[in-house]
Amino acid sequence: NLGSDTSINPFIYGETSISNIVKRFPINYVFKPLLFISVILMYLYWKNYNLLFKEILKSEKNLFVFFGIGSAIFLFFHVLFLGMEIDNKIFQTLRKLIIALFILFEIIAQFILATKLFKNRESLNKYCNILLIKIKLYFVILVSLVSAAIIVILLTSNLTSKIDYILEWNYFAILLFYYYFSFLMWKKNISF
Repeated sequence: NLGSDTSINPFIYGETSISNIVKRFPINYVFKPLLFISVILMYLYWKNYNLLFKEILKSEKNLFVFFGIGSAIFLFFHVLFLGMEIDNKIFQTLRKLIIALFILFEIIAQFILATKLFKNRESLNKYCNILLIKIKLYFVILVSLVSAAIIVILLTSNLTSKIDYILEWNYFAILLFYYYFSFLMWKKNISF
């Protein structure tokens, strides 16, 4: 039993939360380890972007690294606590704060990175697809605006758990596109 006795589609119908699914066998043995690997990959992503900016653009102060690595740290703690059922108000508040800070730091890091890529697009023309730099920037702006709207809605409305779950599943799926656009953006077979 994976949290439901029927087939579900939480992206559309919000039948369950991510944490409810991942605490069940056999997903609990796969999901969390993969997310911990994702934390390591996020750290390497931000560290390598910093190295690339230092190498290509001679840019020493790259603020996106602070927020990017911060988002990886908050994701680590979110994953660590994922699936834990502790009936304590402080723990529940801490979990909400950690996930909010993960999202906030991720959006800020991606916004700063996309802006910096866009500002230096002519210097990066040899290494990057300029159209994808623009798409990444527009995507980051759109996600930032949608995130602000969602925060206002969550703060001013008492939504059902189904709506919360739909937002949760879809929001995290959309965040993956940051990294997908970065993958597509860099030209292959370029030597530095």
